[in-house]
Amino acid sequence: MTRHGRTWGMSGETPVIKASMLRGGYNVLSVVTSEGEMNYSIKDGTVNGKRYIGFLGELIAGRKRPLIVLADHATFHHSKQVRDYVRAHRSQLRVFFLPKRAPEYNPDEQVWNEVKNNRIGKQPVKNKEDLKTRLTSALDSLKQNTQRITSFFHLPDTQYAEGVA
Repeated sequence: MTRHGRTWGMSGETPVIKASMLRGGYNVLSVVTSEGEMNYSIKDGTVNGKRYIGFLGELIAGRKRPLIVLADHATFHHSKQVRDYVRAHRSQLRVFFLPKRAPEYNPDEQVWNEVKNNRIGKQPVKNKEDLKTRLTSALDSLKQNTQRITSFFHLPDTQYAEGVA
């Protein structure tokens, strides 16, 4: 893809940056809590109800208190499979839906703002495997920074979730 930014080259010669026109990506699920915890799952392929249920199952395993999830209106969040799973695990899991087209209310969206804009957004990515390596590194680094994660709950639009998620 086209790269924007600065680089260097030999004096008098225009630098050439190799870029692939192939697109590739990963689907990532994540959840953050106001205590500064973060969990994520990186997979190749689409996210559907079955995959989301697997992720929720990993999150609630061994928890003593119910996990409160703030969800947007992605289609897999509303699937019958997911609704049935949430009902069956009501004592361990609570799901609340945010308003449609309002990502600013979702503290978890700040994870993607951080990763895309401050971590890997301007790095040159060689191929899909390199993207996964950089994505995993950025998410692991952010996961260790609990202070940064808790700051996502102190924004004007996300303060409502400070004691909830």
